[in-house]
Amino acid sequence: MFLIGQYDSLFVRRTAIALKLYGIAFEHRPWSTFGDADKITPYNPLRRVPTLVLDDGEALIESTVILDYLDELVGEARAMIATRGPSGAST
Repeated sequence: MFLIGQYDSLFVRRTAIALKLYGIAFEHRPWSTFGDADKITPYNPLRRVPTLVLDDGEALIESTVILDYLDELVGEARAMIATRGPSGAST
């Protein structure tokens, strides 16, 4: 899998940090939405970063969606984002 985007974007950075903390191998492609839009378009027609391209070619966009996917991938015991609030919490 590979992560598209430059680390000056906090959304790309937080995605890369999560991948590293989970021990998930990935390639980084530091493409810019301005200078490298033509490289990003085949993976994400919106030309937004971060874009995480999975090994099967599926592309995930939006850091929150990517982080949810990574949490599901590693399982609830290792997930960094809780699946729900504290037990008994009022809504």
